[in-house]
Amino acid sequence: MDVDNAGLVAFATVVALLLIGLPFYAGTFSPGYEPNSYNYEHEVEAGPANNVTGELELGGETALNDITYEYEELSPMAQELFDRTLSADSSTYVPIVCQNYVLVCDGYYEQDLPSEFIYGPGPADEFRYSVIEFNGDQYLLRTGVAEAPNSPNFLLGFIWIFFRGLMFLHGGAIATATVIRLSDRWTGADGRGYTALVGVGALLAALGFLTPYLEIYGGIDIMTLLYVTGPVAAIGYIYVPFIWLVRR
Repeated sequence: MDVDNAGLVAFATVVALLLIGLPFYAGTFSPGYEPNSYNYEHEVEAGPANNVTGELELGGETALNDITYEYEELSPMAQELFDRTLSADSSTYVPIVCQNYVLVCDGYYEQDLPSEFIYGPGPADEFRYSVIEFNGDQYLLRTGVAEAPNSPNFLLGFIWIFFRGLMFLHGGAIATATVIRLSDRWTGADGRGYTALVGVGALLAALGFLTPYLEIYGGIDIMTLLYVTGPVAAIGYIYVPFIWLVRR
């Protein structure tokens, strides 16, 4: 085996392993940002005033003191989010929250959000409201939402599964072609088909792994990316084998 051929086979082996392994990685063809951003909404609903609780209903086991914080006692992250909310338009601020599997983030990770505040949907006031005492006044801060929208995107889920399955199948195809190439049964004249197979596999692996970062740093919405590339990939994987069979 010549050096060029050995290098191609080694590269193909790496690509095949990536394609078979990446479908089990949570970040493959997945969003970089938390899609349910409403769970992390901050809004100052009342204040500044001496008493902002109004008709706030607390559970029997929750006292007003349990949800009241002096600004200076808040963690630095809680102070930062409160400041941004107070200075934002309509006193509403929704932080950018990145998925835990991304390696770099231009926003916040969920585990970095302040423990003083409760996020996500919840009907109970004591789980969604905090009273912040700041500069001698009180502010009523709400985090999260009372009720989460229920709008599952089945098409996006189907495309997501399609791409992961495609990666696994393509990895298997490269692995099979590599084994045949290393055996004495390889009959390819110039190996262009094998090279193309490996090249497409490398592109697929790179696209799958980089999808979250394309959203974070490229500004490419994941739904747009998958909606465009999904049909193109499906047509390509049907068209190319068909042409190959016709030319045989």
